[in-house]
Amino acid sequence: MSETPSSQNPNPIGNTSMWLGIASSSLVFGIGLCAWTGVAQNWIRLAGTPLFVCGGASAFLGFLAAILGAAGLFGKERSRTTAIVGLLLGLLGTCMFLGFMRAIAGG
Repeated sequence: MSETPSSQNPNPIGNTSMWLGIASSSLVFGIGLCAWTGVAQNWIRLAGTPLFVCGGASAFLGFLAAILGAAGLFGKERSRTTAIVGLLLGLLGTCMFLGFMRAIAGG
């Protein structure tokens, strides 16, 4: 009986993508929530630039996670689950950054 190729082999690119996506999504959410609170409490002028830089850097991590997630999908005989999760979380982090920027600029 021939065995089918195991898709349980670790995918280091997918794993990296997943961890970068987790970091990006959580950091963008936290920084965006902090900035949104700053707008509501009128102290955003004091911390706006550092929050933007940190949020932009976190969104860039999401962009890298999305690229690595897409690259992790093409590995032969590798688990694609972590690559898919990393791709989705990376896109989520990047889109959240853009959404927070739009919400803060409009309000």
